[in-house]
Amino acid sequence: MKYLLLALTVFASQISSAADLGLDPANLKLKVYKLAVSTSALCTNLTTVIDESAPDYMDFLSNPTLGSGLLTNGTYPCIVIEMSDQVKFTPDETSDGGNCSTGVEETLDVCSSGASKLVDGTTTTCASGDNRVAMYLSTTSTSTGGGADAFNPPTTTSDSSNGFNLGSALTVSGTSSAKFVVNGSGKVCDTDDGGCSGSANSCELAPPTFTFVQL
Repeated sequence: MKYLLLALTVFASQISSAADLGLDPANLKLKVYKLAVSTSALCTNLTTVIDESAPDYMDFLSNPTLGSGLLTNGTYPCIVIEMSDQVKFTPDETSDGGNCSTGVEETLDVCSSGASKLVDGTTTTCASGDNRVAMYLSTTSTSTGGGADAFNPPTTTSDSSNGFNLGSALTVSGTSSAKFVVNGSGKVCDTDDGGCSGSANSCELAPPTFTFVQL
């Protein structure tokens, strides 16, 4: 069966007054090399669905089509996105502290140290600059914040250390399809407030939430 994978990002409407916390992104751009899935929540025996040798950045707020591929019927509680660790976003308004500005694109290096296990099983080292990493999303991972190692697979049930939480598994049945929902609502913050992590005097993006919605 041919299964079309879509991406949809939803976010709340713009708040009425400026703040330093809880801001929305006007866009959220990722460069995706591969997308793989697993029938195991521990992300073993991955099946690659999308493989792009020279991808461009895509704005996940514009409902881009990631690609299509063949998957057998079943439930897939793990999805792995192999991507550039340079994530780009633009705040939808200017923060009180002034570090987040409307229309000014920010680049966030999400894996500047440590290592990441790629879809093919090899390991890459994270460093400053553009690195190819794999982000693991699983229903058994419990973290929805920046404290977990999102670039390596979960190893236990209810793992709070590895991977990010996937709100619901991908289910493939007959001719059904689903949308991959990335919710960045309220995830942009100005670090001058002190209520979010990151370098001083910077505009940061906390991890979005991820889930699948069956159509």
